[in-house]
Amino acid sequence: MKIIITAGGTSERIDDVRTITNSSTGRLGHAIGEALLRDYGDRIDRIYYLHGTRAAYVEDDKVEPRTIGGVMDLQKELDLLLGAEKIDAVIHAMAVSDYMVNEVTTLDRIRGVEDVKADLSGNKISSDIDDLVIHMKRSPKVISTIKKTRPNTHLVGFKLLSNVPHEELIDIGYRLLKKNDCDFVLANDLKEIGRDFHRGYLIHRDKTYDIMENNEEIAEMIARRTIRLCEGKEDE
Repeated sequence: MKIIITAGGTSERIDDVRTITNSSTGRLGHAIGEALLRDYGDRIDRIYYLHGTRAAYVEDDKVEPRTIGGVMDLQKELDLLLGAEKIDAVIHAMAVSDYMVNEVTTLDRIRGVEDVKADLSGNKISSDIDDLVIHMKRSPKVISTIKKTRPNTHLVGFKLLSNVPHEELIDIGYRLLKKNDCDFVLANDLKEIGRDFHRGYLIHRDKTYDIMENNEEIAEMIARRTIRLCEGKEDE
């Protein structure tokens, strides 16, 4: 079987040397890749590992790493793989930017006052600008395209929130599952993530969920559930 894992964070370019990114380390995606290879490596032909520039990839002969920059880079790679290969599952753990850079300008230009000192030309914006304004637009929802491209590909989505009631976390995770036709969604809250612990809730299509207490348990559960789906076996 062939599996895609996305991990880490995307980075949206401001100019050739500056980007806007998030704090995702890709640690969970890495753990899932390791669990898949360790426990089910004999059943896996290839893992396509799409990872952010700051995220390490799983090193193995069965892993093909592809470095991802921004959201559109991720969309392009997914379209290429899903269009050319029979992908059994996509584990979409990447923290995808909600916004991407539309244009860069200055407050004076917004106000209609031309600022001759504000040099926005070239490949690197001048560091002399005092009132730089970055106008951003919403990024496309990459997860929404996966099952539209490959309806029979199994999909695991991820939802991270911060300091919300438990029922709200499960409700929002389940809405993500329904909206994007996911098989599972891993919902977690920043307040339940620390250096040595990480509570996660793997939500099923019937809104029941598994509870895991650390990265290793989460990775092992997602790996097991994904492999069983790909093999056409019922959940235990």
